[in-house]
Amino acid sequence: MLSQLITDKQRDPLGMLLLDYLNGNKDAALEVESPDFEMWTMTGTTMFRDYEEMSELERSALSMCHGRVLDVGAGSGCHSLILQEKGLQVDAIDISPGSIEVMQKRGVNNYSHANVFSLRERKYNTILMLMNGLGICGSLDGCNLFLQFISSLLVNGGQVLTDSTNFSHSFNIDCHSLTEGYPGETEFVMRYAGCESDPFAWVYVDFETLRTLAGTHDLDCQCVMTANDGRYLARISFQ
Repeated sequence: MLSQLITDKQRDPLGMLLLDYLNGNKDAALEVESPDFEMWTMTGTTMFRDYEEMSELERSALSMCHGRVLDVGAGSGCHSLILQEKGLQVDAIDISPGSIEVMQKRGVNNYSHANVFSLRERKYNTILMLMNGLGICGSLDGCNLFLQFISSLLVNGGQVLTDSTNFSHSFNIDCHSLTEGYPGETEFVMRYAGCESDPFAWVYVDFETLRTLAGTHDLDCQCVMTANDGRYLARISFQ
């Protein structure tokens, strides 16, 4: 599970990318490598997108946020800033020290270099986890642990708004044939300007599996919307 804080800036390529983009390098992009997928790039432009550049899925999630919001894996703070403008109280967290520096410079009011499992004292109406946000759980076991934990962070009637990808839709894989492991589990390494991350586990969870896992913890899981690329937005709440 991607829950360990990054303390060495030379192990924080995403943070370096965000800082470089903020400081004027508009061509900044990092490489993402996985043993299961072709290498792809993540651009600074994507990470700093404004509301008009966001997907319909993201806009829907932002419109559903209410009360006190926890933005998990906040990155450049693009979602937190929009919610602040709407008058919501937002706590933004990220394990990347560079991301925290960027959020501070961009005017995010409340930010913390933290992972979600380190939070104990505050409860939220909405937990927001976007950009395949469930991926930080790392595995199905990690998702199960997260779903078990979130009740400690939510007020009565609270919700988690998160997205992931249906692999059975996008890659014609039967996600319930688990004899060789769950196909949505993988590992990534990020590289930027000579800086390389430690390998970290990531997971894409199909909706039916997520709904089954949520049900074992007496959580209601609804699919709010789906996109053509197999991504979906889920709302998780107490039944």
